[in-house]
Amino acid sequence: MNTARRQAGHGGRYALLDEMRGIAALAVCLFHIGTRAGGVQLFPNGYLAVDFFFMLSGFVLAEAYEARLGGAGHAAAGAMDWGGFARRRMVRMAPVAVLGAGVGGLYLVARCLAAPDRSDPLDQVLLGNALNLLVLPKLWHGVATGWELFPANGPLWSLFFEILANLAWAAFLVRRSTAILALGVAVSGALLVLCAMRHGTLDLGWQASSLDGGLARVCFGFGCGLLLHRLRASLPSMVALAAPVAALALVYAMALPVQRLPWTLFLAMVFLPCVLVVAVAAGRHRAVPGGAWLGRVSYPLYGIHVPLLAIASGAAKRAMHGAPLGASGLLLVPPLLLAAWLVLTRLDEPCRTALGRWFDRMALARATRQPAAMRHG
Repeated sequence: MNTARRQAGHGGRYALLDEMRGIAALAVCLFHIGTRAGGVQLFPNGYLAVDFFFMLSGFVLAEAYEARLGGAGHAAAGAMDWGGFARRRMVRMAPVAVLGAGVGGLYLVARCLAAPDRSDPLDQVLLGNALNLLVLPKLWHGVATGWELFPANGPLWSLFFEILANLAWAAFLVRRSTAILALGVAVSGALLVLCAMRHGTLDLGWQASSLDGGLARVCFGFGCGLLLHRLRASLPSMVALAAPVAALALVYAMALPVQRLPWTLFLAMVFLPCVLVVAVAAGRHRAVPGGAWLGRVSYPLYGIHVPLLAIASGAAKRAMHGAPLGASGLLLVPPLLLAAWLVLTRLDEPCRTALGRWFDRMALARATRQPAAMRHG
């Protein structure tokens, strides 16, 4: 029995991908503990988790929406137009994104008032915060924030590019052939190599000076996920051992302390797509204990950990007279996971439910008004 048929018996759910997303989100958190909070660096290539996120997003969105959007020759029940898809994505992403930008923005304002010599001017801080709350980038150079697109909450840069990719896919790419998708992946891969060589790194997209690299990263990663979804029926079914192997391979890619550009390009463009292939083919097998819970909190953890790290590390450095956190920075992981769980259960899920009902009521109201308008016409 191939993977696609076996998954169809479980509502098309690829549970292992949730665990992989959770592992990647934790790796990004640990990466930022090392780079932003002065802690020990356990994942020197942790930024590559973003490339894996893009690949996951392409596959999972295609699984959930391709047929409903009329893609690949489908005409599914419960069809959805572009506007409906855009509303669904907004409901899914907005609560955590706005919360993260709000907390980070308040921190930047407080830092500006308390230490103006280490901050951008207040008017620039407020304007940048307003843009970031709308998941829009800051495109000017700041005294303290440099060319950073989302100083209120750094990881929002990847959500910005993912939103662009999601909307472009639903509007145009969803109805393109598999051959066109493959060509797009090849072209974006070539552009990614050129951007990485020009900038000397693959850690691109979070600054205005590397917007081209961010666009290439999301086009390649998201395209890989879409392409794999089209080809999933040809994958063999893998045994349960494949699930922890895929998880370990993901950790290996981000933890190995080799940062030469040819190696990181190989990881992002060859190794991580292969990891995703194994994860998809492993079906519903579990990888690690607690992986399902980690998958649930992955998006809140990704969306709020940087502003919380800024607050916690600032307070710790003040108490430690500027000394780096070192290994003690790992103590921040449990409270960050707890915060992510609280955000998920107390804010994200209730807000998504409320927003979804509100949009449903609006759609019903429009549907009931339209026949009346047609009658009067």
